[in-house]
Amino acid sequence: MKALVLGASGLVGTALSDALENSGVQVIRGAFRHVTEFAIRLDIRDARAIERTLEETRPEWIFLAVNIPGGVNACEEHPAEAREVLVDGIDHVCQAARTQGARLVYYSTDYIFDGTRGPYSEDDLPHPVNVYGRLKLEAEERIRSETSDPIIVRTTAVFGWNRLSRNFAMQIWEVLPTGKPMRVPSDEWCNPTLAEYLAEVTVRLVQRGAGGIFNVVGKDRMTRSDLGKQLAKSMSLDPDRVLPTPTAAMGPRATRPLQGGLTTGKLETLLGTDAMNLQEALKRFRRHWLSDTQSAHESRPQTGSAESLRRDILEKVGEYYRVAHRPEPFVPFKSRIQYSGRVYGENEMTNLVDSALEFWLTLGRYGDRFEREMKRFFGSRDFVLVNSGSSANLTAVLTLMSAQLDHPLRPGDEVITPAVTFPTTLAPLVHSGLVPVLVDCEIGTYNIDPTLVESALSPRTRAILVPHTLGNPCDMEILTGLAEKFRLFLIEDCCDALGGTFGDRRVGTFGDLATLSFYPAHHLTMGEGGGVVVNRSHLSRLVRSVRDWGRDCWCAPGESNTCGKRFGWELGDLPKGYDHKYTYSNLGYNFKPTDMQAAIGLAQFARLDEFIQARRRNFSRLYDGLQSYQDRLVLPRWDSRANPSWFGFPISVHGGASRFELVHWLETANIETREIFGGNILRQPAYRQIKARVAGSLAHSDRVMRDSFFIGVYPGLSDEKIDFVLERFRDFFRRQTAGRRAVV
Repeated sequence: MKALVLGASGLVGTALSDALENSGVQVIRGAFRHVTEFAIRLDIRDARAIERTLEETRPEWIFLAVNIPGGVNACEEHPAEAREVLVDGIDHVCQAARTQGARLVYYSTDYIFDGTRGPYSEDDLPHPVNVYGRLKLEAEERIRSETSDPIIVRTTAVFGWNRLSRNFAMQIWEVLPTGKPMRVPSDEWCNPTLAEYLAEVTVRLVQRGAGGIFNVVGKDRMTRSDLGKQLAKSMSLDPDRVLPTPTAAMGPRATRPLQGGLTTGKLETLLGTDAMNLQEALKRFRRHWLSDTQSAHESRPQTGSAESLRRDILEKVGEYYRVAHRPEPFVPFKSRIQYSGRVYGENEMTNLVDSALEFWLTLGRYGDRFEREMKRFFGSRDFVLVNSGSSANLTAVLTLMSAQLDHPLRPGDEVITPAVTFPTTLAPLVHSGLVPVLVDCEIGTYNIDPTLVESALSPRTRAILVPHTLGNPCDMEILTGLAEKFRLFLIEDCCDALGGTFGDRRVGTFGDLATLSFYPAHHLTMGEGGGVVVNRSHLSRLVRSVRDWGRDCWCAPGESNTCGKRFGWELGDLPKGYDHKYTYSNLGYNFKPTDMQAAIGLAQFARLDEFIQARRRNFSRLYDGLQSYQDRLVLPRWDSRANPSWFGFPISVHGGASRFELVHWLETANIETREIFGGNILRQPAYRQIKARVAGSLAHSDRVMRDSFFIGVYPGLSDEKIDFVLERFRDFFRRQTAGRRAVV
């Protein structure tokens, strides 16, 4: 299914776009005021632009979540301009939709009623008392008369955490922290409605093939001042600063319907479950608030003994770091020059302790924030945090085997992958009954040889899984071309490559999915941890399902009834009403890390650019310093289109040099070395008997086992450490040359 969301940058439009994508719908986001990288600029006042967009995109459904800045008051003050958007613009969409055969979903309001005897049902006669209500009602009538079987969604008092929005919750957040009181109507009644709930119910109406008018609102009806106090409490603000005030005393520019609100009986009968109550809505709202208002200054009240103690503790943690974790001076031969390791500061430690004091433990606000930052970094459809890079690889493979996909991977299908690899890149394929097809590597890049991949394909080939070895990007032009040509899934293992680019794109954005590791050796660390980059929107919910036990439910930890029908589902052979939190649609595991790990990762993320540049700088110093030994060393090489984010500095010996002697020489000087992972993985004891197909010769992979190793480039290496490493190479080859002369 393909959908066009108009007004996609607003509160409802954003929630709706996300809900549709999480349901596997291909979404085109149209916005006018705030156009993001995933949206197109579209003005519904421009009839030709609407017509052209529908001709090009051909959506099956169009969702009209458009509004105008200033809402009710703006309509009253500028009725002609409001009509251009709320009526004429809607009419343009109706005409184009009719031509293309698309169905419409339109968001209306309880302001089409006069507010004398609410709450109102879908069958009550409208009688608006202001310009906004009249325009919304006219738009309803146009849609119902000009298009086939539309869905009219009437709602009220929609709120949510969205900094681009001016909804009531954001007004509370903006005013109350200043210490000023906020006057709120004490006699205007409404049904508070969480934006995400509104969006999720809309998706269910579409999935059920519904048509007609539906009230989609929260279960509880209350005054706006009572709602204001509840929102203040949920954000740890002082509810007494919300001042209940009669509407008349506030001097509104537009007449307001006082006894408003909507009934939910029709919706509950159709869906078989109650509407979401305010308590559940506020729980979800608070989670988003906590994850976004990350800093202590913004996210917490600044008074009270507990808060004072917390600040004192965190100050002491910073002091402890500065005393106890000062770097030791470098002493040649005695100080260990690691191939990689943790690079951290007091922010990582204070975040960790801050999370511990909160004692949420499982994924929470820090996890939400970290996922959001990584999603922004990659420009991806989603980013899902897991407990290791190995789990990330398994999650990616199991996602592509989900029975909820149209053409999933199945046991016996072949997956192209290099023979030089890390064990847990290959293990998920083996454990899942897939058949790895092993291809040789290139000496120098140590990546899969892209010229050998097409000849390795067979009628059973369904996917390509490639690691960017030691941070060196593979030839993604060839690999993505093959994936598109032969309709193959593509997974990038980016555990060593965070921040690298190929062409003008980050590695991790080429595949359907990509994986990362946050083990201490990697570019960012949270101790243990990993992640899955999701580049196809229909895979997002599947990745999260696999990570979260395989359950069908998408509630976050500590939440229930996100869908509003926890006991209203009927799936498979389960009894009707079986608890959705215990309904499993995928083979999955609990792969979540803790929020304490995410707290460390978030502090690390702030230093990512610094870390990447340090790795590149250290790599360049080693490369320049070893140039004169190319008669005995194969130095690393990389594609001219790539800008690697190096994990290590790979070296192969040749010309009579001995890897064993060179490695021993370095290690005795306390310079740490590592093999290039498993080498030819089929030589490893655990992998000798696996079911696999070898495509051609693996001569280069065998050579890697004999002649190759790598040393470190991580940010913890100072200039004096790099100088010492280069000095040891010079001494080794000087000694070797002298020995040869002595023999002669």
